[in-house]
Amino acid sequence: MTLTDDIAAAKFESFRGMDISWMLQQWVDSQPDKTCMIWSPAEAEDRQWTYADVQKNAQSVAAGLHDRGVRDGDFVIIHLDNSPEFVFSWLACAMIGAVAVSTNTRSVARDMRYFAEVTEAVCAITQPVYADMVAAACPALQFLAVTDNNAGERAQHNAAAVAFGDLFSDTPLPALTADPARNLSVQFTSGTTSRPKAVLWTHANGLWSGKICAAHMRLRKDDVTIIYMPLFHTNAQGYSMLATLWSGGTFVVQPKFSASRFWPVSRRYNVTWASMIPFGWKAIMSQPVPEHSMRFWGGPASLPTLGDHFGVHTIGWWGMTETLTHGIVTDCDHPGPEGSLGRVAPEYDIQIRNADGTLIAPG
Repeated sequence: MTLTDDIAAAKFESFRGMDISWMLQQWVDSQPDKTCMIWSPAEAEDRQWTYADVQKNAQSVAAGLHDRGVRDGDFVIIHLDNSPEFVFSWLACAMIGAVAVSTNTRSVARDMRYFAEVTEAVCAITQPVYADMVAAACPALQFLAVTDNNAGERAQHNAAAVAFGDLFSDTPLPALTADPARNLSVQFTSGTTSRPKAVLWTHANGLWSGKICAAHMRLRKDDVTIIYMPLFHTNAQGYSMLATLWSGGTFVVQPKFSASRFWPVSRRYNVTWASMIPFGWKAIMSQPVPEHSMRFWGGPASLPTLGDHFGVHTIGWWGMTETLTHGIVTDCDHPGPEGSLGRVAPEYDIQIRNADGTLIAPG
């Protein structure tokens, strides 16, 4: 065993006896009435769930999946836009040992067929606008569950499907030993010259993502983030949702980015940080900047000039689905020069080399 293997083994051992359900349970035990998730859609009233509420809803969906034959190790496609149903379904899979396959909702039928075949998914959860496509592309599914809305917009679907609301069950969940090595989720990378690659996370990977993201950003229990980036991707799923669940904070979910609603929603819920992309800040650049509670934005680089305009601290980060969290990140207290992505995160070994193989020095 190499030194690198020893380090990896030690890191894994640090999660022994822990899984995603364990992480949620810690906060249910210590702050059950603390707001965990806020849903702020454009076409419906905002809703809030405490940590105890989130756990109860996820457990009910987990029981419903188990009632319909989903077992430890089975793969479940979650083809949903940002929504409470996504969060409940993703956590539900973790609670019964199923593997959540969160798929890009821009995917076409050919992609969905591939995702289902690669994972041998037993069922799928989706919303009305995608239901017919998913059903046609994935005929081997044992059942398809469909929500009654499209990310907040009420809609009906008449296909032979299980109503998402009917998944909720009071059946006791089977006992499941907390095993960090158990498979947790699959995300498909976008693919460049070939088909998307399935990246498989274990529960230890998911916990690592939440723990290290929270550490990089110095997150606290009183932090609130806004999630408008798609939850089926690592950025929103790991950097935002899991980091918040690790640190005991609150996340505000929106179906997608809204320039007109960004500041009103952020101010309403005292949002303290956000994962931002150029599209987002460019869309609100011409708006007056109101008084707000934002401490920092994370994004493509440390951009002090941009930060001065919006009254926020900016940090840069880089990661991949395979790295779980930021492999390169700006230190919150030592941002470096304008436009810097940061330095290699202390948890990772990364080298950048010239074409001749020599190492490239900082700068």
